[in-house]
Amino acid sequence: MDDELAQAFGYESAEDYKRCMAESEELRIKSEKLYNKQPKEWPTIKINWDYRLESQRYCFDTLSKSEFDELYPNGLVLGYMPLKEFDNYLCHFSRRDGDELWELGSQSKLAKMIVYLSEGKPITPPVIKPVENNEVIFQGGHHRYAVAKAIELKEISIYAYRENIDELNRFMNIRWA
Repeated sequence: MDDELAQAFGYESAEDYKRCMAESEELRIKSEKLYNKQPKEWPTIKINWDYRLESQRYCFDTLSKSEFDELYPNGLVLGYMPLKEFDNYLCHFSRRDGDELWELGSQSKLAKMIVYLSEGKPITPPVIKPVENNEVIFQGGHHRYAVAKAIELKEISIYAYRENIDELNRFMNIRWA
């Protein structure tokens, strides 16, 4: 792959593409050993939230920088909430309860998230959106949330769309940054 093609796919250069592919393969190999393991069997995880404006696009799996900038020119709004309280508002389709940790979502993505976080790498907070019945869903971040819940994180960082702040404030006690 040449630099021009690599840049078309969002990489800085062909060398950057090769480095990312090698890291991805290493992550895959490490993560396969974690499938169906319970949190007590995981490596130690301390979530390193990435709050940088330029990183917000990574909240979504497939959004390029230009797409994110066009959709969210002012970025997302950061908030914090106790995880147990947050769970009360999370729609069941987004929530993970008890033994659902490995049953819902993608096992490979969850295992890769565990490895990624255990290595102290930065991760953006999940993005929420209000839905009916005073509940929220994730627009990105199901696996980040699943790991946070599994390790019994006390407080979760979340992002929200600016246009949803008033509605979220009506039924949730989010501490906005």
